[in-house]
This record gives sequence, structure tokens and C-alpha cells, in this order.
Amino acid sequence: MRFRKMDFSQDWKKLDDRVFATIRIHKGDLRYSPDENVEVVGPRKKLAANVLLSWNCKLKDIPLSFLEYDLEAKPGETRQKLYSKLGKRYPMYDQPEDNDTVTIYLLERL
Repeated sequence: MRFRKMDFSQDWKKLDDRVFATIRIHKGDLRYSPDENVEVVGPRKKLAANVLLSWNCKLKDIPLSFLEYDLEAKPGETRQKLYSKLGKRYPMYDQPEDNDTVTIYLLERL
């Protein structure tokens, strides 16, 4: 069976975890539903995962600690630097901003 793809800009370490989360900005990204199976695709990694949970919020409302986890922050990286990392998935003219609505997905490897 073929699943819809969920693309990742790089092979994040979190993709090795049994359960992991990802942030998606509502800028043309596909939306996924809880209990949907997806094919997670990075530059070199591919795996199947089940969407356990999804919730929407404003980017500015995400705690810095969660952004640091999601984007594998280095010590001292600012919120703006983390937004730039998140923006690698989006065109230069459409970079993440505080008031953007995002969906946070919690996924489990199959």
C-alpha cells in the first residue's frame, strides 16, 4: 500500500526515534489526519509512520524549547535563527513569521 509523503528537508536525528514530532506551516503544505499512515522522506531516510495527533497554533505560541527540539538547535540559537531553519522547506519569499498558523504532528514509526 502506498502512503502520502511527508517530506523533510534533512535527515533529522528525531527520525530515528519511535515517536517524534514535526512542525508544518500552513503555506501550501499537505494536511494529514490523525490515524493516517504516511511515508516520511528525507534526503537519505525513508520510513513509514502513523500520525498520532495533530494540533494547530500560531508559530509565536510554540515554546522555544519545543522549537529547539524540533529543529535540533545548537546552544544559543535564537527563535529567529530557528525560524530560518524551519524556512528551508519554503520558498525564500514565503519565510515563517510569528503570526503564521502551524500544525504540529506527533508521529510513530511503523
